[in-house]
Amino acid sequence: MTSELTADHSEALPEVVRPLAFLVGSWRGEGQGAVPGGGAPDFPYDEELTISQDGDLPWLTYSTRAVHPVDRHIVLHIEHGWIRPQPADAEGNVAVEMVVALPNGIVEVLLGRLAEGPSGTHLELASDVIARTPTATAVSADKRMYAVRGGKLMYAIDLATGEGGLSPHLAAALDPAT
Repeated sequence: MTSELTADHSEALPEVVRPLAFLVGSWRGEGQGAVPGGGAPDFPYDEELTISQDGDLPWLTYSTRAVHPVDRHIVLHIEHGWIRPQPADAEGNVAVEMVVALPNGIVEVLLGRLAEGPSGTHLELASDVIARTPTATAVSADKRMYAVRGGKLMYAIDLATGEGGLSPHLAAALDPAT
């Protein structure tokens, strides 16, 4: 799957998903992470992220796996989920829901929208509900931004744990996977 859909390919997507066609693809590269609250040193990671669409379903499937950049057997982070765009409203605004499950016992519902900025369209999301098992990290808020700039999928994730406020957690600029 390619990272940038041509107009012909985006037309093959269900209409409700088409505004997010720019995100569809497999992406790979390096990122930088920080522990919220500064409880540990910043850390690099290698990541593969895939956003795909299956048939006529009105959502995108999201999957990401981050590993240690030297010892790739050390898994640092995994997420699986779904990105659910809603039909555009009368003004053309597209609301987006994202549901994400993590193997460390956290499930999130994020709400947001497609936004236009000086450098183009991007997806902005913020946590609405975070559920966790008794042994999971006490995540209290999550804010995300996804965009494609210069052919790269770029994202930034801010996270709040415990009583602390949002702080930078993960950021990457990923190339199309070949």
